[in-house]
Amino acid sequence: MTTPQLTVRNAATLIYKALHTNLSPANDNQYRELLALYRAQPEFAADVHEVALGLELLILDVSERGLILVPATRESRFAVRITDIRASLKPEQKAGLVLAHIAIAAVFFPTTDGMEDDNYIPPPASVAQFRDALHALARRLKDACEPQTDVPQELAPGWELVCALPSAVPSGQRATPSSVTGLISLALGHMTTGGLARLDRDASDETLATYTATHRLRVQLRELTLRRLFELAQTGATNVSAHAGQVN
Repeated sequence: MTTPQLTVRNAATLIYKALHTNLSPANDNQYRELLALYRAQPEFAADVHEVALGLELLILDVSERGLILVPATRESRFAVRITDIRASLKPEQKAGLVLAHIAIAAVFFPTTDGMEDDNYIPPPASVAQFRDALHALARRLKDACEPQTDVPQELAPGWELVCALPSAVPSGQRATPSSVTGLISLALGHMTTGGLARLDRDASDETLATYTATHRLRVQLRELTLRRLFELAQTGATNVSAHAGQVN
């Protein structure tokens, strides 16, 4: 096996590989070799950081699982804003979709310990669990007597919408923002495409389909989450999990 050279081109190639969020070093020899070079050669690692900064990206984590990148600023070409989410959605639906992402993450990581432990593997969770956690989060935010610290008020139309939506709609209308389950399905689609979650088991009843979290999700939650909003979601997710355990 030939060791890659310490070139700027290879540094850029490593960034390029990392931007493919569903690409794994385990299945890509070049990606794996460049990661090894990054970890062994400080000079090459410095070049990779320079290329990332030039693209307005930050490196959050490097391991045998891959390189995890995020936008360096809100103005970065790679940053996603509420206004960028599915142009066909209304503002309140976009805000509800943001809350759906947070609720899903909280079900996977209901405590901070799981986010800090790289060896922790969240168990698969169902669409029904995510749905109930989203509704619990929205209800908690709606019923708050005063604005919550570190909770963007631009999300308020989202929690009002979630509280007003039906739990589900007929199966022929799957993955639409017209129900709480539909919002969760849309969010799971985004997270799967972005390498944050994986389908574990499909089901004819979409609420029974299960998903697993990825290492990328753990790192991003650990480094970037709005802490107060996520804590509220974790409380709701913990209550949902406890109820599910009692039912089972």
